[in-house]
Amino acid sequence: MSLCKRSLDILLATVGLVLGFPLLLLIAVLVRLETPGNVFFSQERLGKGGKRFRLHKFRKFPATWGTVGPGVTVAGDVRMTRVGRFLERTKLDELPQLWNILRGEMSFVGPRPESLKYASLFEGEYSGVLDFLPGIFGPNQVAFRNESEMYPPEENPEEYYKRVLFPQKARADLAYFKQSHCYGDLLWIFRGVFTSLVGVINWRWVARHHLPVMVMDMVAIELGWGLAAVARFSADQIPEALTTGLWLFPLVVLPFMVVGRCYRHTLRHIVLYDVVRLATVVSLGWMTAFLILLALFNRGTALSLVPLGLIIALTLMVIPRVLYKEYLRKKDVSQNSEGRRILIYGVDDRAINLGSLLQRGFPGAQLVGFLSDDPEIRGRTLLSEKVIGSERDLPTILVARGFDQIWFASLPNEVKLQRLRKWADENNIQLVVLPLLAPFAALLSAESVSTENSDDPSNNAPKKRREASL
Repeated sequence: MSLCKRSLDILLATVGLVLGFPLLLLIAVLVRLETPGNVFFSQERLGKGGKRFRLHKFRKFPATWGTVGPGVTVAGDVRMTRVGRFLERTKLDELPQLWNILRGEMSFVGPRPESLKYASLFEGEYSGVLDFLPGIFGPNQVAFRNESEMYPPEENPEEYYKRVLFPQKARADLAYFKQSHCYGDLLWIFRGVFTSLVGVINWRWVARHHLPVMVMDMVAIELGWGLAAVARFSADQIPEALTTGLWLFPLVVLPFMVVGRCYRHTLRHIVLYDVVRLATVVSLGWMTAFLILLALFNRGTALSLVPLGLIIALTLMVIPRVLYKEYLRKKDVSQNSEGRRILIYGVDDRAINLGSLLQRGFPGAQLVGFLSDDPEIRGRTLLSEKVIGSERDLPTILVARGFDQIWFASLPNEVKLQRLRKWADENNIQLVVLPLLAPFAALLSAESVSTENSDDPSNNAPKKRREASL
């Protein structure tokens, strides 16, 4: 190792450890508070000349996890803790390696030190990689900044790493480090730091999936504030706060929505829970923006602008989301116009959830409607489909609407079941009784056992609940 390279390593590592000590301490506390165990993950790695040394990182997995799972970290790795996911994304888990650099076991610029389980890969043309001191930054650390996202979902991560990623890394390392110099190392340090910071967010993915929705939300926020001001004041009375609010409210509310995870769901699968979260987070952001407006810009702004503008903005956010989801659902149905036409017998919670599953989970299924033996339910609408009759109406429904299958979410009595089976056989209709299918039967058996246990007089808590209900 050249004197220049070693001097640079000692200088930068010392400065990094001194200045970064508060950050190191904060991360250590967060890791320890989330899960018990050692703050650091220490593992033997291959150093220069194949010499082993202990590499140190902040722990991203629970300490009790052990060595279960692949030796590489993939995107969304379920082993990672919440703090671990943040550390992996920001690469702050690498900070303890400054100590490895100070000890001379690593350098700021060098090939990444591999685990001992990959020692057999350093053969033939790749053996030369071990001629160099391993490091934190380098060509591969930039090119493979988001390596965890490069593993195909259908392949074994370790096998893919050995077969595809490692050879690419080894060739890149050999191409650079055979002719590396101090000035080039400085450039790789700057490029590595820049890539680590910028790469925290996958900008291309965000632009493709979130940017259109965020632009729509920004317009909704500005229209909400602008229309509220116009409705509240006449044209010659519109206050200066209107202009301020047009840039202030998006600047405050949109970060609230990002931090509040309002963009984690997909529009295709938005549900009521997502709408409630959206309304809650936007309301908090809206109130915060209004308080900032009052405190810093215009104390005389009318309080009535808060609810009025918030209602308009939320309406403009929610309605396009719901309409787009419905558009995609109808598009899926139209593309599968030859799908199975299904009647659901029953209107209880299981039947409604089953109908929702068929409508939104299986484009090849067309829900014709619901059947119920309760005459007071007839004509009511469930999931945009009507309760169109009972058992006696099946012949006329078959002629008027046409259907291929009748589904039961709950088990009918034996007499009714035999009667319907006979009618279905005569009319070439498939009868599907979910509680009679093995997986559902097992669930119902578990449910009955649970119910029996709850009715046991020796169980005091259920007994108290029964008494209260009386």
